[in-house]
Amino acid sequence: MNDHTWLEDFLPLMRCPDTHQPLRRATAEECAKWGVSAALTTQDGSQQFPIDAGIPILLPSIAR
Repeated sequence: MNDHTWLEDFLPLMRCPDTHQPLRRATAEECAKWGVSAALTTQDGSQQFPIDAGIPILLPSIAR
């Protein structure tokens, strides 16, 4: 069972570690473009953070 409801609860509090912009779920089109199945992105789309096994990887060195 993939229960990712915790992420939806915390997403309004999450910020990019580099730009400090709020994060949002990437669209299916954005994920396809980046070659990932799920990701978070900054509001302006300048940074993307993959979601691996339901856990967002918010490391600046991982950002695309």
